[in-house]
Amino acid sequence: MTSSETTAMRATFDELYRNKYRPMVRLAYVLVDTTEDAEQVVQDAFVAVYKRFDSIDNPAGYLRTCVVNGGRKMLRRRRVVRRTPDAPADPTDLTFNHAFDAIRRLPADQRALVALRYEQQLTDAEIAATLSMPIGTVKSRLHRAISTLRKEIS
Repeated sequence: MTSSETTAMRATFDELYRNKYRPMVRLAYVLVDTTEDAEQVVQDAFVAVYKRFDSIDNPAGYLRTCVVNGGRKMLRRRRVVRRTPDAPADPTDLTFNHAFDAIRRLPADQRALVALRYEQQLTDAEIAATLSMPIGTVKSRLHRAISTLRKEIS
């Protein structure tokens, strides 16, 4: 690879990073609940994209898939670590967002669907491609997630 080819590839990757970093952090935040963990998931995803950038047909789609999978991986790790109940909440911390709290209580797969639909504004077909599942499965699980949220929020 010549120096100019490397520069052209790097410029394209840099553009992807500038355009997609913040939206991917928001997506990861919905999945993993903390800014620090969300940023870590996104950084890991960008590393994966960078390593394969020249062979990926759709870098933005690949990045989104890496973020969702990284969020799932982090949640699995948390489940192993959190075998004991959570410590009581600090009574002085009264800030909450009822909608976010309801989304956080969803199972990880439903949370990913909601995040991709409403945070990333993807279509059913795009969500199906991102999560590698049939479009019918996306529709039914998203319907269940929205029904659960409606019950909890109302």
